Amino acid sequence: MLSLFILVSIISFSGSLHPGPVNVAVAQTTLSQSRSAGLSLALGGSLPEFAYGGLAAGGLMLLPKDADLVVWLAYAPIPVLLGAGIAALYQKPVVLNQALTAHTKLPFWKGLALGSTNPQLLPFWSAVWLYLSANMLIPEHSASQWIFALGTSAGAFGLLVGVVWLADRQRIGMYLKGSWLNRLTGGLFIGMALW
Repeated sequence: MLSLFILVSIISFSGSLHPGPVNVAVAQTTLSQSRSAGLSLALGGSLPEFAYGGLAAGGLMLLPKDADLVVWLAYAPIPVLLGAGIAALYQKPVVLNQALTAHTKLPFWKGLALGSTNPQLLPFWSAVWLYLSANMLIPEHSASQWIFALGTSAGAFGLLVGVVWLADRQRIGMYLKGSWLNRLTGGLFIGMALW
């Protein structure tokens, strides 16, 4: 179970590397307000990962163990991972704009809203769950779903804490260089799909 948590946390951390709306909002809030406001937004932004991860794992655990369905599910993550990888490769880096968050008073709720409205989370975590299940990396245990969901949130929060730390240290001339991060993230997902 610990191995599952660590593996999913690493996947979540890697999947959150590209500068998306939550990452940029965390950096903007840290720069324009304070480190504690950035951490509050980071917490709010990482909680939806837990909900979507648990929903993805829970729904897929209820599927019947039909042999044809298992074969189909083994290949189902491939197009999702390829799509996520290609999208990350072609995503343009986001430039920080402090004016966007200068008046935000409730960063936790902003983070929660930004994370909750991410349309990629449910299909992505469903694909990861299927990928790990197909490779027998998910233990047969009733708590597997919750450990998986906890790992999704922990990895995202870990990355966002890193964004807060970097933004706090680099308050002058901060710019998230997204092109190499996008290539790294895209390459990781495409590699998982090919594997």
